[in-house]
Amino acid sequence: MRFPFRKTQLVDSLVLSRGAAGISVASVVPHQEKPRVVVCATYAMPENTAEAWGKLAKTLHLSHKRCRVLLAPNEYQLMQVDAPNVPAAELKQAVRWKLKDMLSYPLEQATVDAIDILPDRSGTGRGHFMYAVAARNEVIKRYMDGLESAGVNLEVIDIPELAQRNIASLLEEGGRGVALLSFNGDGGLLTFTASGELYHARQIEISAAQLGLADEGQRLHNFDRLVLELQRSLDNFERQFNYVTVTRLVLGPMAGQAALEEYLRENLYIQVASLDLADVINLAAVEELENPAMQAQCFLAIGAALRAEASA
Repeated sequence: MRFPFRKTQLVDSLVLSRGAAGISVASVVPHQEKPRVVVCATYAMPENTAEAWGKLAKTLHLSHKRCRVLLAPNEYQLMQVDAPNVPAAELKQAVRWKLKDMLSYPLEQATVDAIDILPDRSGTGRGHFMYAVAARNEVIKRYMDGLESAGVNLEVIDIPELAQRNIASLLEEGGRGVALLSFNGDGGLLTFTASGELYHARQIEISAAQLGLADEGQRLHNFDRLVLELQRSLDNFERQFNYVTVTRLVLGPMAGQAALEEYLRENLYIQVASLDLADVINLAAVEELENPAMQAQCFLAIGAALRAEASA
């Protein structure tokens, strides 16, 4: 295990993201034409407890660092709800009340936040929606207790959909939105964004490993499953958000990216392209990120770190 933070004293804002491969740590800073990754590494973490998070923070010398934590997919729920017609000061409480019958656990055990979905500005009377984010209080407490006890300044608890939105915003061209699809050991994530705003997102229960199986029959079966999921998502998005122009699907970095891109091009009606993070982010400081598999592993951590870079 390397300890990059002993020598990188100028790096004071970091993202910690737990995934199937362990804990990814990333930091991004402004740099000329492209944001620049200055720290990116992955560490083993066998347990997801407050004690384990505290031990990791001490091992990596994160005391007095400003940190953002990215929740894992199984640690929260993201649900679309009608936007409440209430004053801004009452919005979060109104959204919280809407979740009363949508959660599998008591509402008083939930930490809730809201994300606005921009409505159609043409005023055609379409509904105004929001995303409600809900996580169990015990999940939030686990991070807070472990990191803050180790002297970490925990600033933000984020979600993968917003991390991926940050990368997607770098891909937008000519005022058009983009659909971005990424995979890691936990599964797939599809987001639809435009003008830097998240409009729609969904988790896909197909992992990078399933898309890279050596058995051709099984691999193609998973390709077909993915195409069906994408077709449904593209159709649903077009019906609900036909005021947002999305003309291409971008496939995030992964092992076997070229083969999957070719298959999607042959089976989807939308333009398909592959992403190398180096196209939009300066990766020169971390040689390991030349590997698409490493880019995939740290993809969401880097995306979340872009939020820190933008607010610096």
